[in-house]
Amino acid sequence: MRLSIVSAGVLFSTALFFSGCGEDSNPSVKMDSVALESTILHFNDHHGHLDESVKKLNYGGSIGKVYTQIGGFPRIAQKANEIKASKKNVLFMGAGDAFSGTLYHTLFQGQASVDLMNSLQLDAFTLGNHEFDGGDETLKKFIDKANFPIVSGNVVAKKGSILDGAWTPYIIKEIDGAKLGIIGLEIAQKTEVSSRPSDAIEFLDEVTTVQKYADELKAKGVNKIVLLSHYGYKNDLNLASQVSGIDVIIDGDSHTLMGDFSALSLTSQVPVYPKSVTSKSGEPMCIAQAWAHSLVLGEVDVSFSKDGKLTKCVGIPHLLIGDTFKQKDASGEKVTLSGAKRNEIVNIIDAHDNLSIVAKDSKLQEKLSDYKAQVDAKKNDPIGVATDSLNHIRIPTHTYGGVDGASMPLGSDIAPLVSKAFYEASLRADACIQNAGGVRVSIPAGNISYGDAYTLLPFSNTLFEIDMTGAQIKQVLEDAIINYKDNGGSSGSFPYAYGLKYDIDVSKPANSRISNLEMMNRKTKQFSNIDMAKTYVIVTNNYIAEGRDGYTTFKTAQESGAKAIDTYLDYAESFVEYVKTLHKKGEGITKLPANEHCIKSYKE
Repeated sequence: MRLSIVSAGVLFSTALFFSGCGEDSNPSVKMDSVALESTILHFNDHHGHLDESVKKLNYGGSIGKVYTQIGGFPRIAQKANEIKASKKNVLFMGAGDAFSGTLYHTLFQGQASVDLMNSLQLDAFTLGNHEFDGGDETLKKFIDKANFPIVSGNVVAKKGSILDGAWTPYIIKEIDGAKLGIIGLEIAQKTEVSSRPSDAIEFLDEVTTVQKYADELKAKGVNKIVLLSHYGYKNDLNLASQVSGIDVIIDGDSHTLMGDFSALSLTSQVPVYPKSVTSKSGEPMCIAQAWAHSLVLGEVDVSFSKDGKLTKCVGIPHLLIGDTFKQKDASGEKVTLSGAKRNEIVNIIDAHDNLSIVAKDSKLQEKLSDYKAQVDAKKNDPIGVATDSLNHIRIPTHTYGGVDGASMPLGSDIAPLVSKAFYEASLRADACIQNAGGVRVSIPAGNISYGDAYTLLPFSNTLFEIDMTGAQIKQVLEDAIINYKDNGGSSGSFPYAYGLKYDIDVSKPANSRISNLEMMNRKTKQFSNIDMAKTYVIVTNNYIAEGRDGYTTFKTAQESGAKAIDTYLDYAESFVEYVKTLHKKGEGITKLPANEHCIKSYKE
């Protein structure tokens, strides 16, 4: 196989890549007329999940639920190497969101991720929205360490800024004489309002940008094009029908599990992998995504005719499984399964192409171990106990992250408790408002460690206090719902709180969905109707205090002269202190009673 990065007839080494932005096509370039067969390996949204996870999977029958090791970068590397040894013309791509989500990111700010990603020998990586969570400087350090091309067509850094020239809209690969273009795409609105890019970063329309660079590649003689996209499955499904010239979309952002995993009672959002669709011009296309958190390695086999038409797109989403299986015994202890029961599990896995028992690549495991030792030293420190399972969903009644929303009419258990922790840390606050997306996971009943707290609250945020009128408080809650419901923003903008109670009816027009808003008196703990003219102190995280994630009134209130103070209290540490304080009193963290939960009722 000959695989290089090429531009306008000039051959570059694979350490370099081509920036096609703004360049005129060469009229002398002939359209590629070489047929191509290739295999695309891909992952997306690993969010600092470098090590394996342990999931409770249901193997059915007499076996039932079993604690199973899944994923991690050492298994991704091992499986990728196995496929590369058996296939030709293999490309390896990452569809964004390396940042945020675990202590591996909190402690190392993307440097651990890029170190391991370098060992994977990626052909391309596109920016995810969370790549901007730490600001431009943190992203620049990540990119500077990367030995693979970064592609993003609709994210533009201003000339002279720290990120100017750090990525390119697309690259052109030459594979066995055929040219293949890879265009990068970022979800624009979500990144702009839900992350921390500086004013030096501009986000362009997704559809317009994709068509622009597809046309530009065609003008350079490239008629085989992959869109490496961090735009989300539903968005890319819609985009596919609006553009021409794209053949394959390798997707990210929406954490979509594709394929049939019913053998393990896993419900896929899309039961096929990949998904066949049709372009605006009626040409065949396909879309593939590989779930999230380094649990799945996607493998797509594609074929192109000489004139660039996609003639085959088939594949396997490999769920990467370890070889140790545990189940609780009669005393509730997890014991390792062996003998006939283990053999039965192995037989189930062997019977399905998308399930694989995968060893760990020794080189990546050794590299990971250096980081893991530092993470383990911190995350194992105990802080307290959860007396209930504190489940998290973003929107009331909506299933999220494997948690069934049908039994949660008031929404998240843990988000209001996080808000209470921030309220307790801020002695001035009358109430706390917290975005659903800032709370990342559920907390099971039992011991809570320092690592659990930082997995729950993985971002580098601080507590921020703003003086606001009752009318502004109501409006900021309305803003958050508008961003989710009307502006195509993230469901993560949905508002939770402590010290406030309100009814939500999203079927009503914008700005009239919050009603019966009450504020709690800090001394008496009694709730009463909020005074729209009175000034209160709201504590929140500094991220949404900047007006991000749709919380625009937080920003406009400050611009109008409202007193605003960054307490510089680390938000995860504030939660840690709240849990520790309860523990010292002999108490655990538990669900709020209904009369303290922020949402009184929810209607769609």
